[in-house]
Amino acid sequence: MVQHADDSRAESEVTASADLFATLAMGSGEWLLYVEASTAPRAQGVSEFFPTANGDAGSVLTNNGDGGVQISEFNYTIRPGGGKSLMLGLIDPSAWLDRGRIANDENQHFLNGSFVNNATIEFPDYTLGMVYRTEARGPRPEVTVVIAGSDGIADLPDRSYQDLLDFNGEGRGIFLGSGASWLFDRLSLRIGAWVRTDEHEVADRPEEEENNFGVYGVFGWQSGPHAINVRTGFANSDVSVAGNFLGVAYQRTYQFGLLGIGAARTAISSGYRTGDRDSAFDSEVYLRIPILGGAGHVTPSIQYVEVPGFDATEIVPSSTALIASIRLHYSF
Repeated sequence: MVQHADDSRAESEVTASADLFATLAMGSGEWLLYVEASTAPRAQGVSEFFPTANGDAGSVLTNNGDGGVQISEFNYTIRPGGGKSLMLGLIDPSAWLDRGRIANDENQHFLNGSFVNNATIEFPDYTLGMVYRTEARGPRPEVTVVIAGSDGIADLPDRSYQDLLDFNGEGRGIFLGSGASWLFDRLSLRIGAWVRTDEHEVADRPEEEENNFGVYGVFGWQSGPHAINVRTGFANSDVSVAGNFLGVAYQRTYQFGLLGIGAARTAISSGYRTGDRDSAFDSEVYLRIPILGGAGHVTPSIQYVEVPGFDATEIVPSSTALIASIRLHYSF
């Protein structure tokens, strides 16, 4: 991955990542092992000034900020029948809620983080937990429930598995999320809610603390080579930087590749606004071109971002930029 911004403060950046998945059927279920590796983002690089511009930058870092290798997921899924499943172990909560057909994977589709997950949902990083699912049957929707620790590997100071097992650590809580999905040939609709029980400092009343919580929705439409994704969400504006979110993405399949166009706006809660900064805007256009007989692809993209670089827990200085990127992806 190579990125360059027209902002003179941000230096051009080269990043790399690798993923290894292994599964093993056993009994009435299946083991999953996911090993992930990445390089560290460059100091004063594009992703430091514009974190939303690269949803894959620095996905695995040591407590010193260096790139590394880690076991990101290790879990067992039980399938007792009747369309039900229960996953237990080290999980990725963001993989099971707020999903979209064309805007959910920074390796295959949009690179900008605003088209990977909803900016208002304060997901923990990879953490210990469970995922319960029931498949859709007739008019009954698919239902998903996620119960996990509020702090994942990347959220902990030492980024260690030992800290992950410290359930009684200071400031720890539970992330609870649920969603219902209606999936059809051309249409899909997902709605859900989430809450974190770890306390958050209220923006304009630092002596008070509250839980963060929110609701979300995802609408999808697909017909022939065309597909649309609309994603929205709301969070507790007393403690969440991102108060509400709306993102729209379009995808068109051609013989020579895949075209994606997206735009998203994230409103900043009033207690966190500085100056004239009341929202962030992210947009991206990419063209994914298959190579090596379809085993890989090259994806050039261009992004325009306004006051980007915050999520539910972090603020960085305001700025705007045009960002050019090129990705090389290979699977085997």
